[in-house]
Amino acid sequence: MRPPNSPPVSPFHSPGRPHVDEDVPPSFPLPPPQITDFEPPDFYYSSMNDNPLPLSFSNLVAYAGPETDHGVQPGDDDGDSGPNVDVDHDMLDVDLEEGGASLNPTMDHPSDHDDIAPYADDDDSLFVHQDLPQTPVAHSPHFISSFEPPSLINTPLGLLEEVPQPQLPEIQEPEDDIDPATTGLHPMALSNANPMSLGPENPHIIQFLELWEWQSHTDMQLRTAEPIPPLPQIRRLARDCPRRVEYEQLRGDEYDFQGINWRDLGVMRNAARRRRMATFHNYVNRPNSDSWHNSSTDRLLRPSENYFRYKSMDIRRDVRLLHFQLRNILGVASRTRVFYPSFTTIREHDPTTGLDKAAMRFDNHLDAHTSTLTATEDILIAGGFYGAYRYRRLDSPDLEAHQGMLTDHISGITNHVQLNSTRHSSTPLAAFASNDYGFRVVDLATNKVTSEIMYDFAMNCSALSPDMRLRAMVGDHQNVLITDAETGEVLQELEGHRDFGFACDWAPDGWTVATGNQDRSIRIWDARKWKNSKGESTSVAIVRTEMAGARSLRFSPLGSGKRILVAAEEADFVNLIDAQTFNTRQTVDIFGEIGGVAFADGGNDLITLCSDLSRGGIMRLERCDAGAEDTFSYAPRKYREPGGWWRTPGYDWMQSPEQIVATPKSQRTLTHKRRQSAMLESWTF
Repeated sequence: MRPPNSPPVSPFHSPGRPHVDEDVPPSFPLPPPQITDFEPPDFYYSSMNDNPLPLSFSNLVAYAGPETDHGVQPGDDDGDSGPNVDVDHDMLDVDLEEGGASLNPTMDHPSDHDDIAPYADDDDSLFVHQDLPQTPVAHSPHFISSFEPPSLINTPLGLLEEVPQPQLPEIQEPEDDIDPATTGLHPMALSNANPMSLGPENPHIIQFLELWEWQSHTDMQLRTAEPIPPLPQIRRLARDCPRRVEYEQLRGDEYDFQGINWRDLGVMRNAARRRRMATFHNYVNRPNSDSWHNSSTDRLLRPSENYFRYKSMDIRRDVRLLHFQLRNILGVASRTRVFYPSFTTIREHDPTTGLDKAAMRFDNHLDAHTSTLTATEDILIAGGFYGAYRYRRLDSPDLEAHQGMLTDHISGITNHVQLNSTRHSSTPLAAFASNDYGFRVVDLATNKVTSEIMYDFAMNCSALSPDMRLRAMVGDHQNVLITDAETGEVLQELEGHRDFGFACDWAPDGWTVATGNQDRSIRIWDARKWKNSKGESTSVAIVRTEMAGARSLRFSPLGSGKRILVAAEEADFVNLIDAQTFNTRQTVDIFGEIGGVAFADGGNDLITLCSDLSRGGIMRLERCDAGAEDTFSYAPRKYREPGGWWRTPGYDWMQSPEQIVATPKSQRTLTHKRRQSAMLESWTF
């Protein structure tokens, strides 16, 4: 996790250009004033670049009032849904042939992406962006170190009066008596809840648009290159927000997944995406670890698939993301029970209806600082910033929760938690990775720590193998650890990543492992061959992310259909990767920090948590390939298909549908899957 004195973030996003391996920040010293005939200046120079900043610029504030703080209900403490919750939402079944709403703009508008290199015919060829224009960008002081210009100027006429300070776009500091549970203000806009807890460094959607408009006043090239969103329309966007966006409401640039009317803003969504990618900062602990070079083996995959289609998104402004490096704050128990941390409680949300209610309460505000969260069909569990955890059974009618303490260390943040059972019984266990270098297992039946193992660095994520014998672990080190699940002994240490890791998962086939690090790479490992004959770590595939490092990885469950790896980046992009070939993907494109992804309904639904201040919420995607496994032949083939040795046949994680339904962990029977496919066809054709 991020240390107190953090290294600098990576330079402006430019995935196609190799960067010089040096970490010397540019210096722009302010020259001494040489004024003979004094005139009031119209600008001063920022300490971050040489762009003049206007003096007369209005203070830009994102608005979130009590009538638009979706998710923070008046009955929050009582567990009520509140009067402003939509109760009835009709769902629309869409045509399977259409594949639902297009989630990949590069497929529909290739002419709008001239900055992308053309695809090569070879599947294994590189696909990278061309260099994006790198122009100096004036920063809001909310995101840069403070700069105090000289208040007095020495001239031949003597000392002049103080130069007036400019008003720059920033987050308005609310009064101390403001209650975020009633105003809807984002917690990071109020204060830092913990000195070691840092919110997202990149601006949310309203701040991004405001900064874009503000920077156009000082950048002639930016102002003349393309349209700029006007400030009145930006403020109206911050003020007016829908409660729910469904598939039939989508109108392209006039109404997207988050209910944003880009035409009303006077810009195209693709133009906003290019601007966002040009100004986004991917945080790294190793300088230039995310830079791409011609010798790099990372591959940016072709976005040509369509596995999931958009179903709905419920806008919620109370999603509480307290640490931008920890993105596992989403728990999914079923298609109707989704959990996320709010200001004073953990909320339970039903994506099918849009209803909310309190799922877990805390004794005080410090306990409510949730750093990780997960859920199964039976248990909801959350870990906090001060070494504490809290859990409750979901079949209990009341909200009474059990609590415990993992550590009293000053850096005892709970980085990750995973629920599982033992190999010998069905006793529920919780495996906690803490920032004090400790990895602990808690028996939830007795609420006691049964195992405590200390490592050489902090662990940020862990994944248990399907047979519950091995565990993959990533943390504040570039290497991946494969350990014994019971003893914690390190069995393998895999090299290849260039920065710290925050995401990993183990596939249902038992040998495919995925790890995601801040170097913007996702490495795929095969447990049957961790290393080659020379003792070198061997990755079967290396996938490059679109804009930032992968913070959350999820393999599709067994029996859900086409095998998929979902990789959620730090912000904006959710990649759905073909987990059989790792050559193609589908891209889901939104605006905002992503708090986690999870499958629901046996893999038929994909839930994404967006923590944006203005247009965050819970997005629901639905599979559009139900019954497709019956269209393939599973008969033994005489000739082996081209590809790596590690590729296995089969549409799902097993080689045939009969093998899938025979597996104890399979989600559905073969008859159920065929019946669902037939019902979908009769509904939509």
